[in-house]
Amino acid sequence: MRAPRLPDWEARLAAYLESHRLRPFAWGDHDCCLFCAGAVESMTGVDPMPEFRGRYSTAIGAERALRRYGGGTLDATLDDKFTPVTASLARRGDIIMSGGLLGICLGLHLVAVGQEGEREGLIRIARSAWDQPLAWRVG
Repeated sequence: MRAPRLPDWEARLAAYLESHRLRPFAWGDHDCCLFCAGAVESMTGVDPMPEFRGRYSTAIGAERALRRYGGGTLDATLDDKFTPVTASLARRGDIIMSGGLLGICLGLHLVAVGQEGEREGLIRIARSAWDQPLAWRVG
């Protein structure tokens, strides 16, 4: 997906993140893949993952959807849709995978769907804590 970012992409991304801040994880609705796809859509106006929406509701279903509609794995699917970049060069709004968790780069950290203590919703992971990170350029 090579759609450019909209002129007001930062405000759109901030609004998207705020609207999802306290939303709990749910396979096929608010998981890491569809959260990132929604973030990309907020920044570009184009949904990069429409073929996955409504196709799964479990972890096993997500794996099947990746094999059927994607590149077989999440990172291979992202390689097909976006330009891979070195994680150290990731900039605000790019997609990051850290330890298998997918999120959006916000500079010094990434934001992803997860849980901190009892609170479910969006979590932040410091760049210094990224685990074997992969990155893809958005826009």
